[in-house]
Amino acid sequence: MEVKKLPDSTEIMQELTGVKNLNDFDHLRITAEKDYPNNVPVITWDGSGIAAAGNITAISAAPKVGKTAFSSVLLAGALSLSGIYDGFNEIEVIPNTERKAVIHMDSEQSEYDQQYGVKTILKRLGEDTTPDNLLSYNIRQLSVNDYKQFTDDVCEAAYNEFGGIHSIFIDGGADYITSVNDEEQANTLVESFTHLAIKYHCPVIVVIHLNPNSDKERGHLGSHLQRQCYGLVAIKKDGDTSTAEPKIMRKAGLSDLQPIHFKYSKEKGYHLPVDAPDKPAANIKHLNKIEQVAKDVFSGQTSLRHGEAIKKIAKAALLKEDAGKKWFNTMLLHDWIYKGEDGLYRLNNG
Repeated sequence: MEVKKLPDSTEIMQELTGVKNLNDFDHLRITAEKDYPNNVPVITWDGSGIAAAGNITAISAAPKVGKTAFSSVLLAGALSLSGIYDGFNEIEVIPNTERKAVIHMDSEQSEYDQQYGVKTILKRLGEDTTPDNLLSYNIRQLSVNDYKQFTDDVCEAAYNEFGGIHSIFIDGGADYITSVNDEEQANTLVESFTHLAIKYHCPVIVVIHLNPNSDKERGHLGSHLQRQCYGLVAIKKDGDTSTAEPKIMRKAGLSDLQPIHFKYSKEKGYHLPVDAPDKPAANIKHLNKIEQVAKDVFSGQTSLRHGEAIKKIAKAALLKEDAGKKWFNTMLLHDWIYKGEDGLYRLNNG
């Protein structure tokens, strides 16, 4: 006859009082002996991580200063198979070699404006058609109460369809709740974005506005994002030039990273990196120097391909190639050079 084991006193007390054993919490305990995945940064700025799998990264700015343009650079990088795209020299995104899903939720722009943004992403990639794994949704027509569930459902379906998610972009994070100052709503929303990042082992990039006439992100939501984020990038605008700067970095000192200055190019149809705005007199002198280099490099009937032009500019101005690319973009922005129908760049004598 089988003899049943009688519960010991500890088991009896657990059953009577509901008190648990420490082993019940072991899955949340961090020890030196356990193996954890090293969340290598998915997006870096001059080699320092600003976004990593399992974490939230925030981009903050006042309206119409360039946060969507900055996001489009990150989105282009997230879609790139090779890491080659027209972006910012300082920003590097891990190439999406496995063609994982790239999810983009926009709760702010019209369908037409969002479509224009998608087209600029494709231009940066040198593509004409939308890749299957770019899942960009306009959710303004939904009820705010449905935003979270829709996002959850799309992420689950995308993960199953593409075998993984490279990154998730939320353009308009504050629109997911009815009040950015409601502590419970804000905390729950940040928690839900964090759980998405952990569940799908990818970064979630949340775009949020600033409080009016302030450098502070909106409401309690902004405060909680600051506390929880892996990195926070702030964007400001002076005249026609936008400037992105790291505001909070978990894996780098703020002084380690140089600001990124960018400006809209009519010729390209999207924002390009430019030199830092200088004081008026110094800026004029600097621009005159760049214009003279343009005349020297493209003198006569010289026509050059993109990469060749940048190398010659860098050599003529005694610059590194990255700086040569910025000078090249400045020449385009000021119409000192232009791109012909044959794809070659020439001096604009008009």
